[in-house]
Amino acid sequence: MDIEQFIQDIPHLSFQQRRMLKEQAQDLALWQIPGKSISTLWPSDYDRTNKNEVRRIFRTFMSEMDEIRRTPVDYSSFNPEYDFRAGGMRINTDFLSPDRIMGRCPCPKDGEQTRCCNLKTLDAVQQCAFACAYCSIQSFYSQNEIRVLSDLRQHLETMNLEEGTWHIGTGQSSDSLLLGDDYGTLSALASFARLHPDVVVELKTKSARTDWINMDLPRNIVSTWSLNAETPASKEEHLTASPKARIAAAKACAESGHLVGFHIHPMILFKGWENEYKSIVMSLCDNINPENVVMIGIGTLTFTKQNLRALRESGRPTRVTQMPLAPIAGKFSYDLETKRRMFSHVYSCFPKDWKDKVFFYLCMEDPSLWEPCLGRSYACNVDFESDMKDHYLKKILEQTHS
Repeated sequence: MDIEQFIQDIPHLSFQQRRMLKEQAQDLALWQIPGKSISTLWPSDYDRTNKNEVRRIFRTFMSEMDEIRRTPVDYSSFNPEYDFRAGGMRINTDFLSPDRIMGRCPCPKDGEQTRCCNLKTLDAVQQCAFACAYCSIQSFYSQNEIRVLSDLRQHLETMNLEEGTWHIGTGQSSDSLLLGDDYGTLSALASFARLHPDVVVELKTKSARTDWINMDLPRNIVSTWSLNAETPASKEEHLTASPKARIAAAKACAESGHLVGFHIHPMILFKGWENEYKSIVMSLCDNINPENVVMIGIGTLTFTKQNLRALRESGRPTRVTQMPLAPIAGKFSYDLETKRRMFSHVYSCFPKDWKDKVFFYLCMEDPSLWEPCLGRSYACNVDFESDMKDHYLKKILEQTHS
């Protein structure tokens, strides 16, 4: 169905109402809920000459959409089928410009709307071969090209770091470990980490690749895995390794002597979420020694207007936007009470020894959530960053001398 034409044919709507209706209709199309579409929720037999009736139908439709968004996602009826880059991904090793590989985390730049750790980012690779439905990376780069800086080591050796840099992440623009060391990226990062022993270099992945774990990596390189509950991982994180396989890879990494970390992120509110996230935590605790874990970040879906527009225009089936989309710190996410329930539940599932030995934090979340969810809070971003830095470097020092 042509959504734009359908909406265009509805009389007496303002420009703003048509825009809102289009966004809702696009979301319905992505969700693929049986019997739910703009054509089924908008009546076909109404008085098109009656402006008040059209406006009433609009309000009723928006109320129905609000009700759908307030209900946890039911993935039992969601089985998306579409081709994932049928032509495959090619590797381009001659693209990146060295003057644009350093950046910063996407927290709000002004004020203290979220607790920000001042993470710096390093885009050694751009574009990801995975196809997570909620990922913004896909909208930034060419769909079928992974870009690798072939002379990364040379650029890193001559790079002047910004004053105060102590934590650099490599997972903002790609998956840090999907390519292993096939193009020398990990070797270059290892050399860089040795030059800067007080800088923590964080790798982030949803892969299960382990052929790199026998590399001689310095202690200040920390490998981390993004984890989700089984259902959203299978329905929304396409082409990635299963949560079980990710934990197995992390276990192999830790047992090889490397420090690891985890991001339970992005949490999704769906039917059965409490039990499934508890199962992920139990699996993590059963397989990993907390002595080898530096951090666990917890967070949920957060979208910018640009993210939402790209998702809607892509037409790729997903139910990640089936949420209230409450405005939070200039973005859209779950409301604070929903976040409080989700984060508190996950944290409560961890045993005491994990809470004592691992640095838990909320990733890009409202400061008011820290105390009720983690039992501690920070007066400002500087305090949060200082505490995180102390914990990370202490863990690295302990492992170096163990």
